[in-house]
Amino acid sequence: MSSSGPVPRIFGPFVLTRHLGTDPLGGLYRAGTATGAQLAPFLLIRVFEGAGIDQAALVPAMEEASEYLEVVRGPAVAKGAVLGIVDDVPFAGIEYVPGRTLDRLFSGEGQGPIPLPVEHALLIAEKLLVALEAGKPFEKKMGAPHGFLTPGFVTISNDGDVRVYGAGLGSGLLPSLKSAPIRSAFASYIAPEVLASGKPTVAGDIYSAAAILFHALTGKPPAPGAGADSLAGAVLAIDGSPMPDDLGKLVARGLTKDPAQREQDVVAYRKTLGKLLYGGPYAPSTFNLAFFMHQKFEKAIERERVELGREEAIDPKPLVAAEEKKDKDARLKAQAARAAASIPVPSFGGATSPGTTTLGGTPVAKKGGLGGIPVPVVAGGAVVVLGLAGWFLLGRGPKQPAAPPPTPAPVATPTPMPAPTPVIVGKEDPEFQAALQAKLQEEMKKVQDQISREQAAAAKRRSEEQAALEAAAAKAREAEEAVRAARERSDTAEAERLAKEAQEARAREEAARKAAEAAVPKVKAGDLIEIGQVTQPPRETKVVKPEVTALGRQRKVSGTVLVRVLVNEKGRAEQVEVYRDTTPKVGYGEASARAVKQWEWTPAMKDGVPVKTWYVVPLPFVIR
Repeated sequence: MSSSGPVPRIFGPFVLTRHLGTDPLGGLYRAGTATGAQLAPFLLIRVFEGAGIDQAALVPAMEEASEYLEVVRGPAVAKGAVLGIVDDVPFAGIEYVPGRTLDRLFSGEGQGPIPLPVEHALLIAEKLLVALEAGKPFEKKMGAPHGFLTPGFVTISNDGDVRVYGAGLGSGLLPSLKSAPIRSAFASYIAPEVLASGKPTVAGDIYSAAAILFHALTGKPPAPGAGADSLAGAVLAIDGSPMPDDLGKLVARGLTKDPAQREQDVVAYRKTLGKLLYGGPYAPSTFNLAFFMHQKFEKAIERERVELGREEAIDPKPLVAAEEKKDKDARLKAQAARAAASIPVPSFGGATSPGTTTLGGTPVAKKGGLGGIPVPVVAGGAVVVLGLAGWFLLGRGPKQPAAPPPTPAPVATPTPMPAPTPVIVGKEDPEFQAALQAKLQEEMKKVQDQISREQAAAAKRRSEEQAALEAAAAKAREAEEAVRAARERSDTAEAERLAKEAQEARAREEAARKAAEAAVPKVKAGDLIEIGQVTQPPRETKVVKPEVTALGRQRKVSGTVLVRVLVNEKGRAEQVEVYRDTTPKVGYGEASARAVKQWEWTPAMKDGVPVKTWYVVPLPFVIR
């Protein structure tokens, strides 16, 4: 789309390069990161600047949601999620992938509504439910995996990839439905009970997913609050035929107005949809959806490619310099106004620097105010000065000659303070990083303690079994020694008796040995054994250090990545997965996984046999 509004322009640590659309919540922009010589990487940023936004509810919800950004991941969850505030305006950003949001797909971007084939509609709905499954950590704190699942928070890439963002913001966005424009735009996708209470629920998210599926199938959203009643007479947008019974039952299961009768389990609803999607007469695939996108938006995709090439070449330095000059001029103007009024400016030691607010313990730049002095303080100071002046002129005794007015002393122009740099919420705050490191150390200690306990228990069992075998062998030796002594004394009867006891003792020893061997399952080469059960853990023989990514070095991000690797019986990494990543989205997890895939070990051993075992490798990244 062509840009509208003042773009490109500085927006905190970003440069808004292209205005992509507007709805009652605010504007949607493509933005580059203004921290280097070029605008990279790019993000899709939704700026919550709508007139009806309830910031008093939204900002705390963003602060709570920021705690889960590192936890919630999945194939249908948008990557690189960030939350923050710039110039008192909240925003949500994700990694930019060429494509469009689902509401723009529904509208056709000037072409008119675009009917979706049934298989594409079902595939999109399945991805929404997959994203809700991944958002389960939000349920305990926020009440729902998402809370405000509407088409504007769903992206469709030109390659057919469906992603969801904005999870956890429901409790902050639902109060904005009191605004008539916002309610009119989004009430169709919100469950009736959520509209009434303003509280997000799991059943409410399922309703939203079903409402989006209804819109994708029929070309229009359900009537607000109508629920499954909207299915009466519904027809498919693709060909105008009546809604098939199997599709109608699926949609009705999620659109039922009564939450007690509606599907309550995201996983169960996804499995029901999957049976219809992959077991019915449809042929869903990401490739087919990508072909559909290129077919319908061929010119727009080419235009987007050209625009991105131009925007990547933008030099952010002049824009940053102009923004700094504008801020400097505004501060100098405010300082000159205070100096002209001769109002002393109080100093507050230890306060946050002017023009800075705090969200989630991290400073985020904003503008406005009088250099950080609250308006009531300035007004109170003016009243005190005027009162003292009146007393001086009228109350110091009768008929005192008025003193000539003092010559005003020249006012020194204060040195302007540098503009604060916005910081993304929950990423580079030292306290946040310290808390993550402490949690990481605690979890690593728990893992090590568990391994130690399991190894100690296994060693104890082996010791007890060995002691029993040795005791039986000692008794057998004693019996044999007694036989020899008896024979030396020519005591035949005693010798025979003792010989019988020795034979019985050996039989008992053999039985005990066989029982012990039977109790311990035989280990075969390549068996998967828990790390606490192996007799010798893997030892690294070849280590490849992960490369610090350019983005991590640029942002000076330090942290530790825990990689969980399945070391096979040949000492190779058979499977590698990122167990915990304490860093922001700068690529350390992927870099660590790539490096560990090249490591080699001496394999873990169990009873002298090489086996497979899962092993945790910590990989620190330190940028000085």
